[in-house]
Amino acid sequence: MVRVLSRKKYMRPKNVFLPEFVIALIHTPFLPPRYASFYVPLEFNKLDMRDYMKKLYNVDILRIRSYVEQQKVTRQLRDRMGQGPLRRPKSKKKMTIEMFEPFVWPQLPQDQSAWEKEQFYNQQRYSTDIQESKQPAASAKPVKNERESFEQQAKDLLEGKTTWKPTWQALGLRYDRPSLAKFSVTQPKEAEKQTESIESSDSTDSGKPSSSTDP
Repeated sequence: MVRVLSRKKYMRPKNVFLPEFVIALIHTPFLPPRYASFYVPLEFNKLDMRDYMKKLYNVDILRIRSYVEQQKVTRQLRDRMGQGPLRRPKSKKKMTIEMFEPFVWPQLPQDQSAWEKEQFYNQQRYSTDIQESKQPAASAKPVKNERESFEQQAKDLLEGKTTWKPTWQALGLRYDRPSLAKFSVTQPKEAEKQTESIESSDSTDSGKPSSSTDP
């Protein structure tokens, strides 16, 4: 007895193997067009670089120079108030290749409004100002925005662009009391008339009999 086995084709997903390292191209306008510099991992060697450029970009390399950049010594902060020990950050490896054909770096666009570059830097400056305002020594520093606003207001007053008004008039409030008439910015005669009219109205109100009667 012969058993016929049916063969099924299993659809397996196609595996995509991505590299576990990052190579960054450096903008070097001072180098000739046939040279290019990259930041590579520390374990990256010249053979890996040659194979990487050939397999991915089909670029033939004539020669490669590599060296390791040691970073500056910095101090590690333990907390906000104290300082920690000195430390040296991890070194960086840089490779400069010489190609058979020249490579011209693309020019940067002049109009960068599509990427909202100005908004990015404004947000960065705003976050920096917020962090500095929360520091303990921030209360002893002058407020830059208020100083600029006061300076602009003083210039406008000296140039005659605006007129000075008390706070209650600038806010649209009205105080028709005799005690505040001398603080009014109106003419003296008008102030006296206003005071006399207020006093006369007070005397007439006091002379009228009250409508309420005691039981």
